[in-house]
Amino acid sequence: MKKFFLLILLVNISCNAQNNLPMEPKIDNRFEKFDSIKFNNSNKKNPYVLRELLNDGTYIELDQGSYGKGYIETPLNSYYMITKIYYPTGNIKSKGLSNNTETFKKGIWYEFDEQGNLIKETDYDKPFIFTFENILNFCKNKGIKIDKGPILQSTGWHNLISRKIENDKPIWEIEHLKKSNLVEIIKLDGITGKIIGTSTYKYINN
Repeated sequence: MKKFFLLILLVNISCNAQNNLPMEPKIDNRFEKFDSIKFNNSNKKNPYVLRELLNDGTYIELDQGSYGKGYIETPLNSYYMITKIYYPTGNIKSKGLSNNTETFKKGIWYEFDEQGNLIKETDYDKPFIFTFENILNFCKNKGIKIDKGPILQSTGWHNLISRKIENDKPIWEIEHLKKSNLVEIIKLDGITGKIIGTSTYKYINN
């Protein structure tokens, strides 16, 4: 009976830890177009970029250049950023989530042809059994601060989380300011979460 109650307690603690994480924004696979009306009718200092902070604290940025058009959105107190890329015609080209420092893509990304047909879906989370949420908990337990967004511009050092496939294996990397003049990189196995290596380099704050 004691073991049963202990199991229930551990499950509740785990669920509460997950529920305390900021909600992940939702991305769907529907066709859409760049909001040219909003872009053209807004007051902006730069004729090619619209930056706006909404009343709820969400930061959005619309970019209209010769290469195409773009949109990013970072909710208040979020680890996530919505990114959308459009063809010069304004039709959606690709969209998905990244972390708020744009060091890795997260979840399913959708790609479209110029006519608006969905042509590809890529799940960037699939190889990583040890999830981004697990990494956030790891950082919390190690006392490594990961800033929530919007991160509008650099105001000094921000600890970074990134991931990659290395020798066919998923790898997480945490790059954090261990001392005022020293950065540590922690590499973790993307399947088990086990630390597989650390390294350091000097940091000079200009």
